[in-house]
Amino acid sequence: MSTTALDNHTQFQSIVGQIRTLAYKYIEDKDFVSAQLAFQKLLELDPKDINARFIYAQLIDDGSHKKRAEARDMMLAILDEHPEIFNDPSEGNLHLIRSAAVRCSHVGPFTRSMELFRKLARASNQAADYFSLSEILTQGNEFEEAVAALEKAIQLNPAYDNPINRETLELARSNAKKGKAKDVKARAKVGRYPETKDFLGDLQTLITSHIAVNLAAAPKFLDKSTRFFTMGSCFARNLSKSLNDSGYSSHHMEISEYINTTFANRVFVDWLRDAKINPEIEERIVELLPPGSSKWSTLTAIKQADVFILTLGVATAFFDRETGAFVLPRPSALNSRALAEKYKFRTASVQENVDNVLYLIDFIRSIKPGIKVIVTVSPVPLLTSFEYESVVQADCLSKSTMRLVAHEVVNNSNLPDIWYWPSFEVFRWGGSNASSFFAADDGAAWHVSEDKVAATVRAFVQTFSPA
Repeated sequence: MSTTALDNHTQFQSIVGQIRTLAYKYIEDKDFVSAQLAFQKLLELDPKDINARFIYAQLIDDGSHKKRAEARDMMLAILDEHPEIFNDPSEGNLHLIRSAAVRCSHVGPFTRSMELFRKLARASNQAADYFSLSEILTQGNEFEEAVAALEKAIQLNPAYDNPINRETLELARSNAKKGKAKDVKARAKVGRYPETKDFLGDLQTLITSHIAVNLAAAPKFLDKSTRFFTMGSCFARNLSKSLNDSGYSSHHMEISEYINTTFANRVFVDWLRDAKINPEIEERIVELLPPGSSKWSTLTAIKQADVFILTLGVATAFFDRETGAFVLPRPSALNSRALAEKYKFRTASVQENVDNVLYLIDFIRSIKPGIKVIVTVSPVPLLTSFEYESVVQADCLSKSTMRLVAHEVVNNSNLPDIWYWPSFEVFRWGGSNASSFFAADDGAAWHVSEDKVAATVRAFVQTFSPA
């Protein structure tokens, strides 16, 4: 190598070193925006830097399905290129495997998440990893192995030996005694939503010309000063975010996917109005509140809103087998599976849900008289069923029920200033003839496309705004 080439190589390595030092300094200073740019530049110059690739993957994960999937792919690529990582259980390597496994559990593929968590738990021998393994194994219907993983977590760390996990194991063991493993699996009514196909089409025109055409003559009451309050399923969060991104003011009542039924909405309203409710449910509501939220902040947001958007999620819920009362289980996949033995998991009737929705709207209008109401049904499918073995059929029944609920509330309850917005039809019927309604951002068939949500909101705004 010539002297000039050596000098150029030395200079290049010096520049790379300076950028690397700066990138890590940004991390220490918690300047993550600058760190992301610095690591991006570092990878352009040195794409083989494993640590930089891993750190950059974590930096780009902003919580959205799209970016989480991008981070997942970068982490999986490192593991695929360097299988020796699995044989070296250093703290850094375990962190990489764990991070990839967690992201696979969020956006798929679940089979890869199970594979990674199995290797991770064996390598780390940590209770938390065995507990995570039990959760993802339950998602994959590997029930017996999930129970064994939970037992291992309890063995490694007594903190996991709590009443909820003990109840889970007791119910699971009792269920296992009823027959051979294969017979138990045959009786288990659990299903997963399948993969979807891509379709083609012009969404906004489809909505305004064919799906929401009945709203062409609806009142035009939206402008940039309109303030929204949204509540219901995760789709309500998507609508709220898209409204904010479009320059409107929207407050979403974020309180977890476990507050995704009209029964949960109703007890949440009772909690807001200081009514007497089941202490266990009250405790769960408080646990599920996002940081900074309170009764006061929620009531204030309602009072300031001009439009209330209620997105109906699912018609299924857990109920006490003896009293028939609604119960709100804790967010654990394996625990929910076990609770299906203790509680009755059923699709609630149209009338039950109608009563709950009317109760909710009555409360909202007692706080803000004259508020306009938009009712919609979430297109996000039911992911798991303890009632039917086919979750596709269970989802059809659930969504059909909620669509009827919306129809009864909007059209047959004599309420003024209330409209139905056909989000469900946009995604389920429009999606049959158009592309990328589901799985476009992260490959998960049950996640709606951010782009299609934005187009749906644009059509909504167009429908209710002056020309």
